Amino acid sequence: MRALGLLLLCIFGSTLVSLTVANYGIGPNSCCFHYYERKVKFTKIRSYDLTDGRCSKTAVILRTIGDVRICVDPEAPWVKSVMTRLDQRNF
Repeated sequence: MRALGLLLLCIFGSTLVSLTVANYGIGPNSCCFHYYERKVKFTKIRSYDLTDGRCSKTAVILRTIGDVRICVDPEAPWVKSVMTRLDQRNF
């Protein structure tokens, strides 16, 4: 009887650990840790994405024609202009 209780405790413990590890594995797909400081030509930019709210730093990810992703500051005036122009082009 004691061995059965110990076995059930081990199963419960391993289930709890696996659920905890699985929850921490779910996170944002892409975050930016540094901004690219130079301007990017509008003709080179295909689209943009915003980083997930769970990232430590908010950023805009510019996708170029060659599918390169560049992290830029969303508060920079040139970035706001690029985002506006892309939105207008796509609608």
